[in-house]
Formats: sequence, structure tokens, C-alpha cells
Amino acid sequence: MRLLFLLVLLQAVPALAQEEPESVPEGEIAPSQHPGSDSPEAVHGKYEGPKRRVQAFLIPMDEGARTPTTRVGQAVEAVLLHTSRYEVVDLGRALSVESTAEQALSADAGRALLKEGNAAAASKGWPEAAAKYQRAVQEFDKGLPAVGPREYADAVLRLATATFMGGEDKPAADLFALAVRLDPQRKLVADEAAAPQLEQARAQLTGAKRCSLEMDVRPAGARVFVDGELRGQHVEVPAGKHLVKVERAGFYPYAEVLDLSPRRPTKASITLAATPTAASLNQIIAGASDEVGRGAAGKNVAALAQKFSLDRVLVGSVRSAEEAKMSITLALVDEGAHRLVGVKSLLATADGTDADQIEADVTAAVNKLVSQDAEESTTATDKPAAAAAEKPAAEAPKAATESARKPVMPGAAEKPAPSPTADDPGLVSHERKVAVPASATAADSKEPVAKEAPAPASKQENKTKKKKDKSKGIQGKTGTEDWDTDD
Repeated sequence: MRLLFLLVLLQAVPALAQEEPESVPEGEIAPSQHPGSDSPEAVHGKYEGPKRRVQAFLIPMDEGARTPTTRVGQAVEAVLLHTSRYEVVDLGRALSVESTAEQALSADAGRALLKEGNAAAASKGWPEAAAKYQRAVQEFDKGLPAVGPREYADAVLRLATATFMGGEDKPAADLFALAVRLDPQRKLVADEAAAPQLEQARAQLTGAKRCSLEMDVRPAGARVFVDGELRGQHVEVPAGKHLVKVERAGFYPYAEVLDLSPRRPTKASITLAATPTAASLNQIIAGASDEVGRGAAGKNVAALAQKFSLDRVLVGSVRSAEEAKMSITLALVDEGAHRLVGVKSLLATADGTDADQIEADVTAAVNKLVSQDAEESTTATDKPAAAAAEKPAAEAPKAATESARKPVMPGAAEKPAPSPTADDPGLVSHERKVAVPASATAADSKEPVAKEAPAPASKQENKTKKKKDKSKGIQGKTGTEDWDTDD
């Protein structure tokens, strides 16, 4: 089945705490805040050990699975966020970019022109200042996704002020009117000489004709901002120009100044382009879904864990079935131990009236997976201690002696694992995130790398190894010998 899109479900708790509550646009589903009463915490008690970094990746496998996948995601989110042994990784931050590299360059050019305009305005060179501000706004128009709405409105206000002080009243009045439309929260402050014109424009805005804007935005779940305010896809605003911005993690943001007319509703169709991050990640998640569907966890699950430094990966898929049913598969993987903790499959009714039942069933399934993970992790932790207690005391010096005799291979010292990147092509995070071309890596080099030969084993060690291999047999296998870690 063709992969439609990646549904990024979870945000880290600190990130949520820093943001103001957002209104839910009409037609969208509010996040659930009610974890099941049979949560792992209720069964196992409060966990005080080291937290496991976790993230969930859910895929709607067809068009009819989009809405049910959102409901499934809310249930998964509620369980993971309320499980004390887990730390939910902020995947949204890792996947978000503010602009392309070209847009960022245009925004920086606009900021430089603003400084030049400010210098000209300080010396009362109003025509020169107006020219600099005009060019700054033009550069901002080219790089709108990389420009903040307040920053853009302030540039328009500076242009309006310089134009007015230069004696061009009519163009200045239009610019003041644009500035106040871009400033619905009335945060802009004009210079003393232009303050009356700004207040007059605000008074005129009160009685201005209204118009409607209807936007068809893809993919689902994107956030729509109008003049810096979070709005839905259907808004009513004063007629004239307005700054519209649409963004979603894993996609390049869209931004444009739209001129809206009161004569008829304005309709806009906006489709966001996936970043290289999301494009490559979609393929990995699709592969991970296939792996866990076959009861295994291979290179794709390992790749997800490596990209975001995850200890646990929850992979799920939702697809339409017959008679308004939804087939839901959820799998939890312990990446550190290279093992599949468990898989839960559900068949839920999805006729639009059973949202609560879907959430309850998914919550119960995820709770069972988390509980199973807790039990197996505790058992795995206890095994080494029990084995050490049962080991005869006389064997300890012998083991230490054999360890001391064991030859050390050149270059065998452990090296720290490389820091995972958020994108194969690369995301650079300084003051803002922009998409940049991939840099050459060591893997791309054509120069041969010399490998050191391992030290030869002693005859005694060879005999010991043969005896161990012979006695080991099938019972000695761990079940992880075929774990594939290749990218």
C-alpha cells in the first residue's frame, strides 16, 4: 500500500509547557488528556530509575485511515506522556525548519537594508530612508517564511513613517493601513511624528469592510497563521492585504501576503512541500512498519532509533478494512536490547460514532505493551545479579586471570557513537533552522582506509573456544544474532 504521509504525533513535555494553549480549529480533533485507569503506573507503581527515550511513528495507509489515525495517535500520546519510565522525545523540533537557504538569505538581506534605512532616518534623510525600507520589504517578500510577522509589520511601519515624513501623504496612508492590518494585537509603536497617522489608520480599520478567506491546506494537521495569529482554515478579516503563513513539522513553511476583496470570498489552495528530512523518514517508517508487521525489528527500526537517539520505538499503522472497520497494528521495540517487546493488533469500527471506543482500545493495547516492557526490563536487570550470586567464589580469581591474559586488539577501545542527525541532507540549527545541502562525509571519500589485523589467538584460547562452541548448540543462541544494523 502506498504511504500517504508521516503523522508526527508527539511533542516533548517541556516544549508544550512553553507554549500558550491553542484553540482547536473547526473540524479537528482535540488532544486527549485522559490516560487509561489501567496504566502501567497503576500496576507497577511510580518508576524512579533512568528514563528511556521514546517516540511513536504512526502511518495512515490509505485516505480513509487519516482521521482514525489521529485518534489512535492521541491515545498513544496520552499513555507515553503519562508513563514515568519514558521520556518522549520532541520530534517536532527535530523535523521543523523555518525556511530554505535562499529564503534565509533574502531575509538577512532585508535586515541589513533595514539598518541602513534606520541610519538614514536618524540623519533626517527621509527619501533615502524610504528607498532603503522599500527594498527591505521587497527582500522580506522573497523570504517570508524566514521573517517573523512582527518583524514584517515593523518594516512596513518604518516605510510608512519615512514616506510620510518625505511628504508623500497618500502612499503613506496606504502603508499605515497595511501596518495596522498586520498588527491585530496593536503592538506596533510609531515615532512621535507619525503616531497620529498610525492611530488614525487604526480608527479607520474598525469600520472597514470584512471579507472571508477559505483555505484548502495539505497535509492535514498544518497550522495556519494570519497576521501572526493562529487561525483556522476559514477566517474573516478586514479587506486588504494580510500575511498568511502555514507550517507543519517535516514540511517547508508557506508564507504569502494575500490581497483580500470584500466582493466575494477568497479561496486559496496551499500544499506544503516535504523537506528532505520527512521524505527520507517516510521511507524508513514504511520499512519499519513492514518489519514489525513480520514480527521482526531490523535496520529501519534501528535507523529511526539512531536518528533521534531513541531507546524505545513504537511503530504503528492504520488501514481501512471491510464494513467500516479499521485495522490497527502497534509494535514496541527495545532498541538497546535489539528485541521486539510485543505487537498488538486491533480491529475497530470507524463509522464516526466510535471515537471514544477506538481511544479506549488503543490505550489498553499500549498499556499492555508498556507493562510488558517494564516486566521484561526488570527481569533482564535482575538476571546478571542472580548469576553473579550463584557463581562459585573460586571462579572469580580465575575469570580475572583469564581477562588479564586476553590479548588486546589494536584500536579496540570503545569510541563514542556519533551524534545522530535530524536529516540525511542535514539541518543546521543556529538562530533558526534552514534547509542546507548535504556536506561530504567520510563515507563518501574514495581513499582506502587501512584496517589493522586482529591479534592472533593463543592455542589455549582456541581450544577453549571450540569447547564452548560445541557445548553451546541451539540453547546458547540469544535470538539476536541476525539483528541487522546496516543503514
